[in-house]
Amino acid sequence: VSITFANVIYVFINGCMYVYLQIFAVFEFNNAKCIVRDPAVLKFDYCYLRSVNRTYKYFSMRTQFLAFPVDNTWVSLKVLKRDNRHIFDRYNVTVDGCRFLKERSNPFVNVLFGIFEEYSNLNHTCPYNHDIVLEKLPVQHVNSLIKYIVPDGRYILNTTWSTKKKPFAEVIVYFTKF
Repeated sequence: VSITFANVIYVFINGCMYVYLQIFAVFEFNNAKCIVRDPAVLKFDYCYLRSVNRTYKYFSMRTQFLAFPVDNTWVSLKVLKRDNRHIFDRYNVTVDGCRFLKERSNPFVNVLFGIFEEYSNLNHTCPYNHDIVLEKLPVQHVNSLIKYIVPDGRYILNTTWSTKKKPFAEVIVYFTKF
């Protein structure tokens, strides 16, 4: 006799109870693109998804700024839901990046920033006089933070980084939640 409750299976054999945990992925990275819009401002040293084994996949990127200091930065965030034929715009937010790092006042951006905050060196306010690194953001960490707040589906997270009203970089992450 087996009884399934949540993600735990209880099996009773000869009066003894055995507990089995079901482990499955809910979030999955599909692709990542880092695009330089202004080569005079920055370049990407690397930007990739790496699959170490069947259960451990991570995202890493490193930007090298060519013009210092970096301040007056605006970030446009778009979350798009993909369908078989259409792409639907779910969220579209533009924030002053320097002001956000001081106040953390936008709840939507705060959730997105909380996903990669501990894996990056974006930990202080402007100006930035160094490169920005996002190192080994694991899919398990992202899964633990978004599994209850993002509905199932295929998504695109498109971030456009601008300074002085001129875009200098774009990072696009394709992911699936199921």
